[in-house]
Amino acid sequence: MQTTSRIPSLPNKSFFAMNRWFYKMQQAGLLYHPDERAEDIVDIETGAPTFDPVECELLDAMIDQMFEVHGDKVYDVCIKHVHKAMGIKPE
Repeated sequence: MQTTSRIPSLPNKSFFAMNRWFYKMQQAGLLYHPDERAEDIVDIETGAPTFDPVECELLDAMIDQMFEVHGDKVYDVCIKHVHKAMGIKPE
């Protein structure tokens, strides 16, 4: 039996792919600050881990790759989607 991953794919190293990845994470309600390691993300109410060990490994590798390729632009893209999730319109 194959299960569908909650983690969106990152098909390549392009800026567009990174932007789309953050968009999909935001849409799934899984967006978090890229400086945090995935294993440190927990549900505020229960304290339960948000991601399982396999997801953590995948997420950490993806975020690390984004920083290697795009540097601080990772923050710009992430915050854009955080603002979108919070209903904050860009200036």
